[in-house]
Amino acid sequence: MKRIALAWIVGLLVLAWIGAAHAERSERFKLPRPDPSAVQDQVPVLTLEAVTEAALLSFPGLVAAEQRKAAADGEQLAAEGGFDTQLKLQSRWSIAGLYENRNYDVSIEQPTGLWGTTFFGGWRRGTGNYPVYEGKSQTADAGEVRAGVNIPLWRNGPIDRRRASLAQAELAQLIAGHDYDAALLELKRVVAQRYWDWVFAGRRRAVARELLTISERRDAGLRQRVAAGDAAAIEATDNQRTLLERRERLIAAERMLEQMALQLALYWRDADGEPRIPIPEQLPEAFPEAVPPDMHDLAALVEEARQRRPELRKLEQQRKQVEIERDLARNQQAPGIDIALMGAQDFGTGTSKLINREEFYAGVTLDLPLQRRVARGRTQTAEANLQRLAADIRLAADRVALEIRDAGSALKAARQRIALAREQRATARQLAEAERDRFELGDSTVLTVDLRELAAGDAALAEAEAMATFFKAMADYRAALGWLDTPARD
Repeated sequence: MKRIALAWIVGLLVLAWIGAAHAERSERFKLPRPDPSAVQDQVPVLTLEAVTEAALLSFPGLVAAEQRKAAADGEQLAAEGGFDTQLKLQSRWSIAGLYENRNYDVSIEQPTGLWGTTFFGGWRRGTGNYPVYEGKSQTADAGEVRAGVNIPLWRNGPIDRRRASLAQAELAQLIAGHDYDAALLELKRVVAQRYWDWVFAGRRRAVARELLTISERRDAGLRQRVAAGDAAAIEATDNQRTLLERRERLIAAERMLEQMALQLALYWRDADGEPRIPIPEQLPEAFPEAVPPDMHDLAALVEEARQRRPELRKLEQQRKQVEIERDLARNQQAPGIDIALMGAQDFGTGTSKLINREEFYAGVTLDLPLQRRVARGRTQTAEANLQRLAADIRLAADRVALEIRDAGSALKAARQRIALAREQRATARQLAEAERDRFELGDSTVLTVDLRELAAGDAALAEAEAMATFFKAMADYRAALGWLDTPARD
């Protein structure tokens, strides 16, 4: 009877121990959760939006792109200088010779964009003695006022260097804006890549730490069982090997997390633009839900991307610049035929011929370079550049379409991997839990349990990696579509 009672007592103790093990089992392979008592002291979670906002404010590469926009504004201002009003002053005195005279001349010239027309005017005064052949240099005592206009009929009429440079400078402003948009788009993509690498590194560290915690708990129980003679000493030794291996895994995971944090710090900056290194406490508890985008109408997405992508818009503006250069070069091959009209009026007193003298002049100027090699060479160069840009535009458009298809394929594959990894993780967890139960009953070994637990840990990592891959592919997809979340430039 005593033996039967003792057997019942031992049986009840074993059942109680197994029940406690089952109660703890569901929590063994979950990632660590924050202590509720420390919620108030918890560091705020670092989000992708926070890192992106910090990068947009002070990332040096984006600041450099902003300065290119400022440089383009300066070029545009310089091109407008081609239409600046020109004021000239000239004085001339005869200090020795047969004829003593003095001449003063003030002229003003205003180029315009109206068919290359230039308006001019001025005042001059000539006093003293002049030879007969320079009689026109003498004016009444109040001087002569003149005004006129110069109109190019062929060369420099439809287009000239001033107007071409101004139009090209305006296009250069748009090009600088598209360069900035391209830098912004790439920055957002890279920030997302680095952020999800950091989150995945945090998941790897959490899994490694959980595996180590399980081994440490088992080690304490094994030591007691070995001391009581309920387990072989080799099992405790084997668990020590497992402990050392998992500590090494944790060190490697912590190193990867630190490395990813340093890479993320390049983009997460403070108000002074200095890099900030995120700490593990800022990691999110888990990845957000992987929601795939709507990609049913792929042709519409490709067309939308071709309208949005900054590099394509930049190439279009460059093509317009070269077209302007080609049109100018063609125009410069034409003869220069200019019409000049001018009127003059003397004021004040003087000889009878000079008092209130009124004059009106009309003239035609013909300028024709015979070989025209400069203009022809520039025309040939511009036409070749247009052909090159047409090929570049086609290549860029094809690349955009393929990038969207590739991003869509990556998203689809990542979603499939996530589903499979979750099933694999659930199965591996069940096997690890069952193997631990068998070990507690003496039907398994530490080596087999270790292999099961490592398989469960690898499955958890596979799921986290698939999630990170999905969100990185999502960043590539948004970049391929040219989503800037800022107003698009014309």
